[in-house]
Amino acid sequence: MNPRLVLFAKYILTLDRPQPLEDGFVMIQGNRIVQVGKRKDLYFLPSVRMLDLGDTILLPGLINAHCHLDFTALKGKVSYRGVFIDWLKRMGQGSRGTTPAGFRQSVARGIRESLTQGTTTICDIATSWESWGLLRRSGMRSFVFVELFDLVEKNSKDYWERFLDRLQEAVRTMPPTPLFRWGLSPHTPFTVSKELLRWVTRYLDSHRDLLTTIHVGESREEARLFKSGKGPLAKTVERLNPSWVMPHNTTPTQYLNGFGWLPKLDLGVHLNAVNSRDMRLLAKNRITVVHCPGSHHFFKHLPFRYKELRRHRVSVCLGTDSLASNQSLSMFREMRLFQKENPEVPAVEILSMVTVKPAQALGMGGQLGQIKPGFLGDLIGVPLRRSKGRRGDLAQQVIDYRGPVSFSMINGESKLRLSPDK
Repeated sequence: MNPRLVLFAKYILTLDRPQPLEDGFVMIQGNRIVQVGKRKDLYFLPSVRMLDLGDTILLPGLINAHCHLDFTALKGKVSYRGVFIDWLKRMGQGSRGTTPAGFRQSVARGIRESLTQGTTTICDIATSWESWGLLRRSGMRSFVFVELFDLVEKNSKDYWERFLDRLQEAVRTMPPTPLFRWGLSPHTPFTVSKELLRWVTRYLDSHRDLLTTIHVGESREEARLFKSGKGPLAKTVERLNPSWVMPHNTTPTQYLNGFGWLPKLDLGVHLNAVNSRDMRLLAKNRITVVHCPGSHHFFKHLPFRYKELRRHRVSVCLGTDSLASNQSLSMFREMRLFQKENPEVPAVEILSMVTVKPAQALGMGGQLGQIKPGFLGDLIGVPLRRSKGRRGDLAQQVIDYRGPVSFSMINGESKLRLSPDK
């Protein structure tokens, strides 16, 4: 039988009940939570190990629903000058100038920063493929979405066959584990051809357990391209591939829906350029939208329409995007930025956007994002801030927190514990 570990904390935010537990405990056996309750109600057994976290708020580990660890080292190196496609070009130049060793260093740095900032589950877009092996060995709970991009390719079928060969080799040599899964990420509706999306669709028909994500409806330029086939983005696409078929009189979301791709999509990233019909389609297909507040602020994108998405019952969670368009991989910072633009949203609802909601989007709603019996032991601790003897809003304390977490556990294994004076 696996040994049992009991964690004590001043407060526990379980996120499955309206009020936090004060002076509570969480019992873990193997990688699963088996009991949650008040310290005074714990029946002590000699075979149980105990760890008292003291004045700590214990909560579910945070989930970063969208990032690009490949580009961690590009922080502050790719300036934005007001035209989104020009920034994408500079990003492409920076990516092409990075060696495999450089990508590995970038990924490793991103993993370290994410762990210290309380992220226990990460959804990474693998452009270079280097994060596949590093995340698999990292001990983080990881979903690596391998990116597809055929805008500059002569033949989409040849590209897809080469991609499949590389994918099959990666799966053969580094197969999925309980902590590591992979999925597919067509880059955008304007950099992936209809032909390639159809190849991906056929593949997904026979691999129904795979998750998918795509950047869609991010910028004004993208909205203009799909509406009129004109603008700076349209000109760049035409220059890169004169035979590329340009969409007209539609939106990125409706374009994907037009040939049946929305039902295949799990995580739609950005969705800044959306209208009411788009929102109805997102809701109908149960697509979770990933909003990246730091990156959104960096680009000064169209206002994110959270209230309307919520009215349409579209689930929204948060991600960091890459450090090429953000300052930090901290989900605490993303929550604060979101709250600044949406001050009327309750703190606990914002906290659910980095715990409960992304867990549901990843098909792990019954295993991650809450602290309750049967769930996986993915937990973090945040030092409690005393406020004249009053508890205050603990969810707000979590959002306001700056600095490394004081405790981190993934799959029942402790990853980080700082002494109280750190």
